[in-house]
Amino acid sequence: MSITSDPLINLTERAREAVNLGRFEEAREVCNQIFSNDPGRLAALHVYISAGRVESGDPVFARIETYCKRTDLPAETESQLQFMRGKALDDLGRHEEAFEAFCKANTLKPVSFDAEGKKAYSQQLIKSLGSTPRLSLKPERPRMVFVLGMPRSGTTLMAQMLAAHPGIASLGERETLGPALTTLKGQRVRLHNFMRLLDESALHSARKIYLEGIPQELLDQILVDKMPENYWLAWAIPMLFPDALIIHMRRERLAVCWSCFRNDFGSGHEYSYDFNSLKSQYDTHIDLTNAWKIRDPNHWTDINLELLVQSPQDVLTPVLNRLGLDWSDACLAPEQTSGAVKTLSKWQVRAGIDPSIPAGWRAYLPMITDCWGDGKTQARAQKNPKG
Repeated sequence: MSITSDPLINLTERAREAVNLGRFEEAREVCNQIFSNDPGRLAALHVYISAGRVESGDPVFARIETYCKRTDLPAETESQLQFMRGKALDDLGRHEEAFEAFCKANTLKPVSFDAEGKKAYSQQLIKSLGSTPRLSLKPERPRMVFVLGMPRSGTTLMAQMLAAHPGIASLGERETLGPALTTLKGQRVRLHNFMRLLDESALHSARKIYLEGIPQELLDQILVDKMPENYWLAWAIPMLFPDALIIHMRRERLAVCWSCFRNDFGSGHEYSYDFNSLKSQYDTHIDLTNAWKIRDPNHWTDINLELLVQSPQDVLTPVLNRLGLDWSDACLAPEQTSGAVKTLSKWQVRAGIDPSIPAGWRAYLPMITDCWGDGKTQARAQKNPKG
């Protein structure tokens, strides 16, 4: 089984690009070309499995099943294969077997996560905000929308639906808000120090850093930044962009945790490989967003993923109206939005607005509660504050 780079790397990248663009049949055709030379190429196996549903009798899935029985694989390789195997078993409706595969895949991940440390850090941020001056820049173009929330809560779908509107453009997952809020007078500083030393000059500098690299022709449009983890930093958004709208995507706690647990993020999101750590991180994100909403309630709106897919026009129209836009039927076809979707939600988004997709986790609910409880320990924290 080959896990090293070779001349097939160009084909692998082509397959990966095709799946990101929603050209799933093309992606699988390219993968089959790769398999004719290297049947066990790990990256191609991953692309193939992610490019749509696996049907009964699929020879690629059969090959993965065979690989998973080997005893000489590195733990990281076996973990990746078990994630693929779990996804295929889920497609086939073999949920108990899929559950076992996902659990094994996560157990094999050589990562750790300090849940208590993250929670303590979040509480320090909340405390620091209490002494942060209430400043605000004047509204200037562009008008910004920030879509945030836990991974697998619907941020990609929401961003794609908004970007389908002719008056809105997507910036994707922009990774510049963090650097913008940890730079003072050209020097990198800790976030707490930025908050403590915040003044109007620092805000101007942070806004400039954030906007660097955005094409000038986009500045007259409404722009969407859908970095989910901006929930750590969203306290600053009303200061930097006083006419911004912050959309907090919401989904049931166990649904988010299971959807993260059953997916291999590759790097980052170390909390996602332990279910109890996932529940803790979900609660931490709720604590943070609740604190930011209390400070600036008028900038926030909460959107429930299940309601969005059940009644998309009813849910999205008030959001568009807040942005000064009328409804567009294009928002009902996010799968037709141009550009690559590089997140784990690429298949779901390209499948269109399908209420059955976010509800699929319920097949695992009995197994989840048997292993990790019912997820109700933070019921109070999940209630939306006014605003």
